[in-house]
Amino acid sequence: SRRRTVEFARSMAADEVPKTEKVTAPPKEPTNYPALAGRVATLLISCYIMWTAMKQAYFIRLFAINTYGRVIHEFDPWFNFRATQYLADHGLDRFFKWYDYMSWYPLGRPVGTTIYPGMQMSSVFIWNALSYFNRPMSLNDVCCFVPAWFGISATVFLGLLTGECTQSYVSGAAAALIMAILPAHIMRSVGGGYDNESIALTAMCCTFFCWCRALRPDPKKINGEATRDSVIFGTLCGFSYIYMVAAWGGYVFVLNMVGVHAALLVLLGRYSSR
Repeated sequence: SRRRTVEFARSMAADEVPKTEKVTAPPKEPTNYPALAGRVATLLISCYIMWTAMKQAYFIRLFAINTYGRVIHEFDPWFNFRATQYLADHGLDRFFKWYDYMSWYPLGRPVGTTIYPGMQMSSVFIWNALSYFNRPMSLNDVCCFVPAWFGISATVFLGLLTGECTQSYVSGAAAALIMAILPAHIMRSVGGGYDNESIALTAMCCTFFCWCRALRPDPKKINGEATRDSVIFGTLCGFSYIYMVAAWGGYVFVLNMVGVHAALLVLLGRYSSR
């Protein structure tokens, strides 16, 4: 009797345990191969256009060098080269304490406190890096090619900025192609025209791109929470702006544009903690 009672209790307990239903995963949607092929083709075409823009940006800016040789031309570029030579020969500490009696005659000029040294520091860094990697160039040649090199980077960053704002690879590549042949950009970044604007445009476009990239929303984040990309590109934006300040007195244009953009985002209700 006791045994039957135990078996009956076990059977009742087994009946009370709910049976789990087998959950089946929803069927996967079939891959849309034509759409995928179209996106890949668009990406490849955009990369080709971007590569063409970079080549044209470089070769157009070498016209003066190919015609007249590796010569610094115009007036300000000669002083900039002289300051670069002084920095390479005497180091950064003496450069900032340098009082040049050959400028602003007869008073002279305290170069360290009246110059934007970003271009000189960049050129000396490139010159030393080329020597370190066994690709030595004279400082004169580096200063001649710096505008053309930075003309390429400005073209690339403008393409990235346009692509980020439009979310279109083709639009970014087309903007880069226009930037490569834009006369207003060429006149400030032609080979041998060793002036501050030649590197400042790269810093400006990089700052704008990093600023817009940091504001890209993330569907996984709500209430405007900071994302990993917003932190990374926000930091890069800050460093780009510091470089812009060190390179050219027109840094105020960048500061004003970022401020105006932030104010418009607030007025349009698109402000977030990013």
